[in-house]
Order: sequence, then C-alpha cells, then structure tokens
Amino acid sequence: MELLSPAGNLEKLKVAIRFGADAVYCGGGSFSLRAPDTSFSLSELAEGICFAHDHDRRVYLAMNIFAFDEDMEEMIAYFEEAAKLGIDAAIVSDPGVIRRIRESGSKVKIHLSTQANTTNSDSVKFWRDQGVDRIVTARELSLDRIRAMKEKVPEVELEVFVHGAMCIAYSGRCLLSSFLNQRSANRGHCSQPCRWEYMLKEKMSGEELAIEEDARGTYILNSRDLCMIGQIPALAAAGVNSLKIEGRMKTAYYVAAVTRVYRAALDDFDRSGPSYNYDPQWLEELARVSHRPHTTGFYLPGQEGDTEYMADSSYIRGYDFVGTVDEHNLEKNSLRIKARNRFFLGDALEILDHNHREIIRFRADQIIDQKTGNSLEAAHNSYIVDVSLITGVNHKISKHALIRRRSDTGPLK
Repeated sequence: MELLSPAGNLEKLKVAIRFGADAVYCGGGSFSLRAPDTSFSLSELAEGICFAHDHDRRVYLAMNIFAFDEDMEEMIAYFEEAAKLGIDAAIVSDPGVIRRIRESGSKVKIHLSTQANTTNSDSVKFWRDQGVDRIVTARELSLDRIRAMKEKVPEVELEVFVHGAMCIAYSGRCLLSSFLNQRSANRGHCSQPCRWEYMLKEKMSGEELAIEEDARGTYILNSRDLCMIGQIPALAAAGVNSLKIEGRMKTAYYVAAVTRVYRAALDDFDRSGPSYNYDPQWLEELARVSHRPHTTGFYLPGQEGDTEYMADSSYIRGYDFVGTVDEHNLEKNSLRIKARNRFFLGDALEILDHNHREIIRFRADQIIDQKTGNSLEAAHNSYIVDVSLITGVNHKISKHALIRRRSDTGPLK
C-alpha cells in the first residue's frame, strides 16, 4: 500500500519524502481545499516535483474546490502548466474540471477527491468511465463497504484517510463556515466553526439547557482525530491501495513524526506478512504529536467509542519541535542545530532521523552560539547553535533530522 503524506509547503514536502512517504499531495494554486495557506506557486511546485522524482516519489496536485464558471480558465491554465512540470496525478472533485482536463489532452492521472462522496461501486464504475484512475472514498464508509467496492471494481484504485483531523460534515461538504463567516469550506477557506463551543438555549425564557450533562456548553460538533495505525492488516484486506495522512496545515514535525510511524508499520507488514505484529510503541509515538483523542472513525462500526469529542477543542501536545540538524561533527561529537523554537540549557532532547529507526536522546549540556562562540542559556528561533552530545552516538546523524523536546519541561536546575 502507498503511504501518502501532506505537503503544505515546500519544506513539508521534502520532510514527508525524507521520512518515508511514497507520495505527497500539495495544493494547486488557489484551487485546493486548504488555500491560500498551503498553495504552491508553479516555481515551488517545480522544485517539489524535482525533489520527489529524484527520490523516486510521486506528487499529487489537489485542485478539489467546488469551482464556479469564473474559476475554470485560470484553473485549467494552472493545471496545464503543472502537467508540463510532471505532476503524477490531479486530485479533483468537480465533474466539469474532469471534463476540461480530458479535453486538454493531458495524460495525467485523475484522482477523485473525497469531496465527491463516493459511497458505492456503481459510482466507482461511473467515475471509471469518465477517466478517473483512483477514488478517495467517502470518509463515512466502513472497511466492509470499501472491501465490497474493491471486489466489484478491482481495476480502480482506492485511497482512504488513515490519520488526522476529521470534518463533522459529510466528507467535508460543510456550509457552517460559509454561513457563519462567509468563508467557504468548499473553496479552501474553512474557519473551522465545528471546533467552537456551543450552547443550547431556550429562546423565550433564556434558559440554558444541558447538553451531555453540562449546562456550561459543549463542543457538540467537534470530532476526534482519526488514527488507524492498529489496523494495517484490515486496510490491506479491504483492498485499499493508498493510505492518506491528513494535515497540510500541520507542522513539519507532525508530517515527519506521523509519516515515520506509518512507514515503520507498513514496512513491517510488508516484511512479515501473516506473522505481522502491531507494535504498541507506534501509538505511543503518535501520541507525542499534537492531536485530539483518537478514534477509528467509521471504519469499524461497533468497535470504537464516539467520533465526537465534546469536552473541548484543544489539542493534546506532548512535544515541541525545536530545530533541525545542520551538521553532525563525529570527531567532536557535537551537533550544529538550526533552532525553530526555544530550548534551554539542560533540556532533554530527542532526534528523529529519517535514516535511522531509533530515536536518539541527549541532553543540551552546552549551547554555543555559532556566530559568536558564546555560551547560551537558551537557543531561540532562527539561532544557529552547536550542542555537544555527551552520550555517544555510533552513527552519523543526518542533515535535516528533526529535534524535539517535551512541551511540559523547562530547563533542568
């Protein structure tokens, strides 16, 4: 099965590929559902495609807004330029866009977005006849229903979301944001009102009514985060071709950490076959990434708790991303680090290296400013510092490896 990771910008694209993604998906100009924050210019797209193809990986371009007439010419012009650059597929939801792509004569593969709400095999056959190569299934399907679709139309690839935030609306077709804030979720500008706290109130008397035993309010539309790391064999048995991680607006650390865990699970599954064993440490590692409480969503009806999470809409944050490795000096056993967030002298730090499976732990017992040579009490965003590795490391740590610290710790006294 393919591992498909989010690429919210060029940095995240490269991070995803370094940490094991087989393919990435990125936003096509202003025509994807995470515009404008995750949109790629054509020059950025060109660099990203070159990087991906140099690593024998694929790039899928998301152009899945609900398009109006005035969007079409610019949208197709952008697609044609992207096709020349070598995108491997376009993710679309609109039948008119599919028609225009086919009329352009392009041979680029078409992946149908989850926004199209494909829920049955006859729909899969219809889209196959329109030239669609892959279906991103509706998020509300169980694995049994996905399996039935694949058995009836085996020639069409199926892609499913396996990790990340879920939308309360049916496969993302939401009017709340547009209604409340004039920001259309179906055109890339969702303000996420489903994460807000709501209260039920009787209009005439003004009496506040309890929802879920709490009259102070509830996050009644707020969903848990999807996590299918424990269901790799079941996904394979259902005939799924691609496992998709949500999160183009998440951090580079999120992309790296989540991609890394699913890569390890898929590699173990490929190697072990029937003797594959789920490693509980994978879930523990995913819990170190900012998340809401996990659920398997709609895939396994009757086996999991609710998909809603009504206590609050905040994330559980265990670790902060604090920097990237610029250089490892084996002779001095020190790291040159490009700081991205603050870390302190005495902090316990961890390294996620895309070329090594194990996590490397060390303590920042000395922080030296690379420019001045002065000792520092803390490194801040944009600092370049040298940190000694008191604990010996038997191999060279890779350039671009990520460094994190527990978010609930400060400097040790």
